[in-house]
Amino acid sequence: MESDYEVLYKGCTLSPLAVEDGPFYTAMLIMRTADGEMRASGALGQFACALSARRYALAYGMADVDHREPPLPDWPPVQAKAVKAAHRARV
Repeated sequence: MESDYEVLYKGCTLSPLAVEDGPFYTAMLIMRTADGEMRASGALGQFACALSARRYALAYGMADVDHREPPLPDWPPVQAKAVKAAHRARV
């Protein structure tokens, strides 16, 4: 697990994590509020490198503090599956 820094954002301390997961890194976040409450995000997705995982976790935490939708990852999740669309024949 890699956690090199903490970021103070609007009174909250955000600690982005990159957990080595085989050939990928899983993004996670630990958030501490000004009143001492601490929360962990759980797995946020898999990324090709630790830096991408930490950047995403940090962006996710900032969105959470701001009460807005979390960002989309900058690359498709590892578990993505292509779904073949069924086409109807026109008569």
